[in-house]
Amino acid sequence: MPFTPQDIQQRRKRLAQKWDAILNNDEAVLVFSGAPVSKPGGLDQTYPFLPHPAYYWLTGRRREGEVLLYSKNDGWVEFQTPFTKEQAVWEGEKNDLLVAQPGKDISGLQDFLKAAQFRQVYELGQSGDYQPTGKAFELNTAMDQTRRVKDAAEVSFIRQIATIAAAGYQKIEEILRPGITEKELQLAYENEVYRHGGQAMPYESIVGSGRNAAVLHALPTQKVIGENELVLVDAGVDVYDYCVDITRTFGSSTNMGQRQKDLYQLVLSVQESCIDKCRPGHYWHEVHAHAATRFTEGLRDLGILKGSVDTLIQKEVVSLFFPHGLGHLVGLRVRDTGHAEQATPTVSFGARLRVDMQLEPGHLITVEPGLYFIKALLEDPEQKARFKEDINWQELEQWKDIGGVRIEDNILITETAPDNLTVAVPKRKEI
Repeated sequence: MPFTPQDIQQRRKRLAQKWDAILNNDEAVLVFSGAPVSKPGGLDQTYPFLPHPAYYWLTGRRREGEVLLYSKNDGWVEFQTPFTKEQAVWEGEKNDLLVAQPGKDISGLQDFLKAAQFRQVYELGQSGDYQPTGKAFELNTAMDQTRRVKDAAEVSFIRQIATIAAAGYQKIEEILRPGITEKELQLAYENEVYRHGGQAMPYESIVGSGRNAAVLHALPTQKVIGENELVLVDAGVDVYDYCVDITRTFGSSTNMGQRQKDLYQLVLSVQESCIDKCRPGHYWHEVHAHAATRFTEGLRDLGILKGSVDTLIQKEVVSLFFPHGLGHLVGLRVRDTGHAEQATPTVSFGARLRVDMQLEPGHLITVEPGLYFIKALLEDPEQKARFKEDINWQELEQWKDIGGVRIEDNILITETAPDNLTVAVPKRKEI
């Protein structure tokens, strides 16, 4: 099992220090694990249960209908759901509890709260549609800030998960050739991942070839991969809700065109440069702006953009080719913490950044720059008029059918150099 009772105790200790500075002595916090969600028209069927990540992080437990209480006087008190005979008949004993700590029966929660006479109880975790505000928001933010700093056990676990992904990507390298379909690549990757211990996909695997490589979330189709096509694969692995999020771009043939090679080299160089900037003290929007600036310079060197680099940067022309943010926090779920703190996302070079914060040691973030030739953007009349003088439209015609390139790794911020936790998945130096 990846986590020990000592790991859980250390996490609680870190969070208690922050919560004690916020809570009064007569206040308490409840963190809910959540409840199963019924499938519409599914009678007794529910979607697979996923515990709220904060509850799971603080307990190592994955059972529904449980609550973790914290107060200054009582410390941490677990209220758990007993395993019933009916569950034993229909489901069997669950063996997915990473840390099985004995707690109080959930039926006694209300009596406990009544006896303690808390003046205020704040509900966090998966307690319905409740959105924390006021002090609850402050407590939730402190919890998110604490758990996004990955501890040694989490880092080790995520490295192991990356080796599972590496087996899947190796299988792609082995079978990728003209004539195979996008769907066959997906199935080969996922089958290999499951064979090596993966439990789930953290998101629907993305496979796009040729023009489909320009679709940011391209779901694999029965399209046959042709000669000399870029093939973009964005696929990860999930084990007990911890995951990696990786993208690699391949050439379908051994002899790719020069434009495809140049595009790949540009994205690779920008990714490596951005990874080097993932250091404590840097704000994420600064790293994103670095990628956008480098892409602007590169697209001008390739003859796709024209005019002065300063003007191109000021007008944010690169947003047509790099329309998404550089990355997001990852680790416990594919979208880790940070979103609740940023009600109004930062917009940089036309992209809405999912999170924008000052990087700290322990943060784990994806670095996934990409350049794409997206028909919906490049043929939009408003955009064409806006950037009429900034794009070499004649040269662009030679690139329109290439698709796109994205390269993504999961980078741990450390006190010194960035640590690539997905380095087990090789990156081609060229295609």
